[in-house]
Amino acid sequence: MALSSDSARTQTGPLRAAAVPPGAPLTPPTHAPQRRGFLFFLVLAAVGAGAAEMSAALLTLTLKANVLDAAGATTTIAVSSGIAGFFTLFALPVVGALSDRSRSRRGRRRPYLLGGALAFVAGGVLLVAAPNLPVFVLAHVLITTGFVATGVTTTALVADQLPADRRGPAAAFLSLSVAVGALLGIAVSQPFGADLVPLVGIPTAFAVVSMLLLAAVLRDPQAPQRRARLDVREVAGIFWVNPRRYPDFSLVFASRMLVFSGVAALNGFQAVYLLQHLGLAPAGLGSAILLTVVVNAGISMLVAPAVGRLSDRLGVRKPFILVAALILAAGLVAAATASSFPAYLVACGVVALGQGVYFAVELALATRVLPDVDNPAKDLAIIKVADNLPVTIVAALAPALLAIGAGGGRNFAALFLAGALSAVVGGLLIQFVRGTR
Repeated sequence: MALSSDSARTQTGPLRAAAVPPGAPLTPPTHAPQRRGFLFFLVLAAVGAGAAEMSAALLTLTLKANVLDAAGATTTIAVSSGIAGFFTLFALPVVGALSDRSRSRRGRRRPYLLGGALAFVAGGVLLVAAPNLPVFVLAHVLITTGFVATGVTTTALVADQLPADRRGPAAAFLSLSVAVGALLGIAVSQPFGADLVPLVGIPTAFAVVSMLLLAAVLRDPQAPQRRARLDVREVAGIFWVNPRRYPDFSLVFASRMLVFSGVAALNGFQAVYLLQHLGLAPAGLGSAILLTVVVNAGISMLVAPAVGRLSDRLGVRKPFILVAALILAAGLVAAATASSFPAYLVACGVVALGQGVYFAVELALATRVLPDVDNPAKDLAIIKVADNLPVTIVAALAPALLAIGAGGGRNFAALFLAGALSAVVGGLLIQFVRGTR
């Protein structure tokens, strides 16, 4: 029988120890107090990594690909993005598992912040200097490595360092870090035109400095016990969590993937929707997308921290996730029926409201259903895989949905309504989680 959230929070002693795999360190009964400003530096590192990653994804990779081969730039980006995306799916759980098992004198998480900072520096230098496609791809993979290392580390620190009833605001801010990073990455590009040195250098420097500051203030103790070497079964387990043994974890993963699929249906085809359905001129596309990013980040930032604190105070997460999914679905329906850019911008605002509510609580809930609470990085990294899979899933299904009817492959309403349905199913699925409220 699953423990209630309250009883699970206070469970200690032999029964608690029996649930931990042999050789794993036990969680101390209380979380060690962090230095003042820990949450600020935690969020700053995540935002810095988001700025470096998103400025590359949204701008500098495209500019460099155009310098290398203007005629084949789209192919260059497609090849590089495909390799980096495939790498991310494997790197997330691997980095998490290695971090959990780290015996470094500098702690379990700090070495991966330092390694991530080094990867950002190397990736940025190579991106500016890349003379050909192989070096370009290597630069992209290194930037992705820095982003993965930072994301895994900061997410694990929420579970490591904060009590379960105080994780709402931290989880909300971390979930918003990519959107805020994207906004900063775009904003910093405005004065520099197409000059790659400042466009790459400034976001990279921001990421590196913010990660080093977190590493400096972090109280990150060594794991208290040495874990046994990985055997074949454990290596396979890096990429797999048994859904029969851990049904709550599997439900959270599936719910997150479905909700993010709804968001991916909108984000992945936003540019072509604005051009082909709403008739925006190509010259105004960049400004229009920037405006949607500002609306998304602004509303989400206003909503998420407040909802996170309210969720902590009430001690519940699941009802907020269902509400968020319904709001997301409403925003997607509004986008499907929009006939002008202002109407579409309102739809984006509704989606941003749903995202803000969702980001405020979902990660905090995920930290309560981990298979091994003493070693959270690997399992939380698997949860983050659910953020990346929807891009691939939507890309595979979108052509069939867009081709429905006589729209000549432009049935965006079908695509967005399918996304709305996916979000609602994801919100309903989370209600079957039994181990937390």
